[in-house]
Amino acid sequence: MSFVVQDIAKTFGGQKVLESVSLSVEKGEFVALLGPSGSGKTTLLNIIAGLTQPDGGRLEIDGEDITRLPSGARRFGMVFQSYALFRHMTVADNIAFGLRVLPRAQRPGRAARAEKVKALLELVEMPELGNRYPAQLSGGQRQRVAMARALAIDPRLLLLDEPFSALDAKVRQSLRSSVRSLQKKVGVSAILVTHDQAEAWALADRVAVMNRGRIEQFDTPEMLRGAPATSFVADFLGIDMLER
Repeated sequence: MSFVVQDIAKTFGGQKVLESVSLSVEKGEFVALLGPSGSGKTTLLNIIAGLTQPDGGRLEIDGEDITRLPSGARRFGMVFQSYALFRHMTVADNIAFGLRVLPRAQRPGRAARAEKVKALLELVEMPELGNRYPAQLSGGQRQRVAMARALAIDPRLLLLDEPFSALDAKVRQSLRSSVRSLQKKVGVSAILVTHDQAEAWALADRVAVMNRGRIEQFDTPEMLRGAPATSFVADFLGIDMLER
């Protein structure tokens, strides 16, 4: 799977939020969108997810133009900052939700759904918690359930919108490792939105540093820290160019 963002533009209320943004994600790659508040990270992720329509540009997956494809037809898994779990549903029912709302021709039967949910609970190391409700879980456990639900539909692309920001530092560090391990095990390509450099370095193969609706540099963590392309990237990463 290859995913391409080409010259995406978006304006809200006369203000340019995204201006000719382009990047690519290769099969199995983990990409982070890193930048300060207001840099356009979340708007770009919402456009990729199909939750917001761009004013210009094109999105492609394996050469197919999906720019105007409805969100539900893209088969992208999404993990939100707030987890967005259904409080009245058990953990197992939350994970199975995406499978139940698939088009009839793609929807697995009840037994297949149960088997899939069981496998995902084991994958996120929560095999005994399927009958619990979200309110009975810790923040880290709720995040694991959100990951399992996103993976249930065998997504073509996994989108993560600041998924660790509501957790304390110790849990965040543990979950980063778990998410990266899961992503590699499943082999799904992923895009993460974050303002946390440590998070980007720990998870991403490549990082797009964003500023005022543009990508200043899209590179590996090592190249970003070793050879920042602009003064903004250097300043944002806390690199003193005069010492180089």
